[in-house]
Amino acid sequence: MIIHKSLHSLTAGCALLAFAGAAQAETVLTFNWWIPPTHLQRTEVMNPWAEAVAEATGGEVRIEFTTTSLAPPPRQPELVADGVVDLVLGVHGYTPDRFVNAGVMELPFMATTGEHASIAYWRAYEEFFAATGEHEGVRVLAHFVHSPGTVMARERVLESIEDFSGLLTRGGGGTQDRVLEALGAAVVSSPAPTTYELLANGVVDATLMTPDGYTSFNLADHVQTQLLIPGGLFNSSFFVLMNEDAYARIPEEHREAFDALTGEYLSALGGRGFDTVSNAALQQMIDDGRTVNTADEALVAAIQERVAFLEEEWIERASAERGLDGREVIDFLRAQMADLADE
Repeated sequence: MIIHKSLHSLTAGCALLAFAGAAQAETVLTFNWWIPPTHLQRTEVMNPWAEAVAEATGGEVRIEFTTTSLAPPPRQPELVADGVVDLVLGVHGYTPDRFVNAGVMELPFMATTGEHASIAYWRAYEEFFAATGEHEGVRVLAHFVHSPGTVMARERVLESIEDFSGLLTRGGGGTQDRVLEALGAAVVSSPAPTTYELLANGVVDATLMTPDGYTSFNLADHVQTQLLIPGGLFNSSFFVLMNEDAYARIPEEHREAFDALTGEYLSALGGRGFDTVSNAALQQMIDDGRTVNTADEALVAAIQERVAFLEEEWIERASAERGLDGREVIDFLRAQMADLADE
């Protein structure tokens, strides 16, 4: 009987040691999350990515999202650099004076689709931006953008440049507001999540938006029209950053699998997530009987003439502050997108 108890204890002890060993072998990466967990950034992009990482590493590397954000959105780079968390998602435009390179992706007419623009963006990062050290001290896992930006309006169908004159329109700040000003609109600068309230209360008559916003922000009762602009009227640049010490915790045997799911892979996934939801929302808007029109050549030319100065300004800034040939960067990005469209 005593021997039986000893064997039982020994077996139980070995099981506990095995469990402890498994727990130690597992690498858990904490991802700070500040967007609603129902947003497409989570459901279409980061959840699938986390699942892919777990599968590729046999469950040895797991990503866990915080239930509440540990810092406001503009402070995401500091949060990961200081090692408070292992991973962050952020928006370059929240601190536009800090990040120069991302400005090129915020320009009008710089996105064919979210996915193609994001792939081109990552390739430009590798070709031009990485060496400038804008994200020095942390590991850049992805850069991506959303689907081409549009304009939604309560009632007005936008068909000519004159239709923008005096149109009270929500912009997201920075380059977005400058685009609207150049078109002659009256600007109300406010984050995208406030769009529903602004439209419902009659504070604005229109808003810069991506097609997914029709469903993401429940705008069906407050917008009747959407103007699609080939190439996009505006864009936003997103980043995914990782703490270097956190990366070093990934077992060497799993790093190759992890790396294969970052860079162009994750960037493409980010843009594709926006495209998927935007396409569905655009179809929903059409099914709801709303007016969806595409800017014709005359309107596109008029918009391009009004906003051309923004591109020239970025080229000058890229040269002065980052030593880049901005025109070369823009030509590279557009050539990449054109090639991707032909594939």
